Amino acid sequence: MRLKEMWRQTLQLSTALLFLLKCKNGVHRLLLALPLISVVSFAHASTNNVADLFSIFEPKDEGKVGAAQHPRIVAQYGGEYVKEGLNDYILDVVLRLVSVTERKGEPWRVTILNSPAVNAFALPGGYVYVTRGLLAIADSEAEVAGVLAHEIGHVIARHGAGRQSRATGVGLLGAIAGILTQSGDVARLGQTVGGLFLADYSRDQEYEADKLGVKYLGLAGYPRDAMAAFLVQLQANADYIKGQTGDKQKEGRFDFFSSHPQTEDRVERAKSLAQNADSDDEAPREAGRVSYLGYIDGLLFGEDVREGVIRKQTFLHPNMRFQFDAPENFKLTNSARAVFAGDGKGNQMVFDFDLKGLRNLSPAEYMKRVWLQKAPINNVTTIEVSGSNAAISRFVVKNKGSKRYVTAVAINFGANRVARFVYNSKTRSKNLEGQYEISYASFRPMQFSEAEKIKPVHLSIKTVSEGEDFEDLLASMAEQQSKKELFLLLNSKFQKNEPSAGQLYKLPVAEK
Repeated sequence: MRLKEMWRQTLQLSTALLFLLKCKNGVHRLLLALPLISVVSFAHASTNNVADLFSIFEPKDEGKVGAAQHPRIVAQYGGEYVKEGLNDYILDVVLRLVSVTERKGEPWRVTILNSPAVNAFALPGGYVYVTRGLLAIADSEAEVAGVLAHEIGHVIARHGAGRQSRATGVGLLGAIAGILTQSGDVARLGQTVGGLFLADYSRDQEYEADKLGVKYLGLAGYPRDAMAAFLVQLQANADYIKGQTGDKQKEGRFDFFSSHPQTEDRVERAKSLAQNADSDDEAPREAGRVSYLGYIDGLLFGEDVREGVIRKQTFLHPNMRFQFDAPENFKLTNSARAVFAGDGKGNQMVFDFDLKGLRNLSPAEYMKRVWLQKAPINNVTTIEVSGSNAAISRFVVKNKGSKRYVTAVAINFGANRVARFVYNSKTRSKNLEGQYEISYASFRPMQFSEAEKIKPVHLSIKTVSEGEDFEDLLASMAEQQSKKELFLLLNSKFQKNEPSAGQLYKLPVAEK
């Protein structure tokens, strides 16, 4: 769905659950009642000509802004990803780019985020972020440098400071998050993410960052056309994601362009900038493909199994040993805090765990006295789910003339863990209730033999052997949806040409 529509539905869900999930003692792993989308990026106010006029932050304050938001962003994206040699390598790329800018003497910090999302962004004060998902689809150091140069351009143009002005007053989401969890830190996280989610880069800001990025690429000795090349690759990734959703009209929810607006002429503009740049330097034009592939060899690919994995309509968590299905036509989104699903029509689901357990209460009493003590519930029914004691309540939440129909389920999962489902609908119907029942009834423990089959997937850099064809290359690829399409996304050079001996390629391989 489009981001504005998704944000509208997020507010609907948050409002409906405002009095629903208030927890007396605070549940630290409770979802903030919104889809925590991996592509949240940093957005901004106005064009460079008026950015300072509207900014409420002076340049000297930008470091404080970045430092304050950094730990929350890292937590939001699953933590920092560390791989021997890779982190220092990406830092060196950024420092090489920064060395040709007017801010080369200032401190810069680079973080690889443990997220399969394909994204990069920056905070005021020189905080630069790139996901391991983006590193996976890049094919050379120059391509990564292109996207990083773009983000450095945003920082130097002070687009982020302008974004802070626009984000001021977006306290609703943070307030909701704080009420839901009784956690001040979570409230601040919610406000930070919410504010940045609301604002977008403007087209002029994107063009300016592209222009600066191409300039920095050339001065740092990279091919100036690397940015345009990677923009094409990013668009290919967005198209691949859309193909996986089954909805060709839906924007990719996890891609770079969800927060960095893509326009039809942006690639052509980047190419033109590269061709018309002043050739006043004689630095060698190094793409750095072989060295780059060496650094990403063994990179974790896709979902981190420690946080659970999504297989079509099913969510599986091999570490905590459970699984469940989303309602029919609901799309699952995972985060470190909880699991969200929605059908794009205003009907949504949130799943999480209360790790403080039942507090020596029955599931029904837990719902009434702890979890839903502030909700307008009239009845709670004791049920059984996969042999475990559970309870269910259905009620209506009214807010400013609108109604949301809520179904809440609490399941005793043992070991001081309560599994919780909340289904939130615009209308109440037998069909929806039937789908919700199938969903929460599918929750079950996972056998060890099932859990051990879910293995982490890593990128392996391989060399085409003599006589190997395309099908031979796919033979040892880890089980993935649309294997051929994914392989071609990772190895675009094979789109038009058959493999030839000696070529390097990237292959997702399951851990043995």
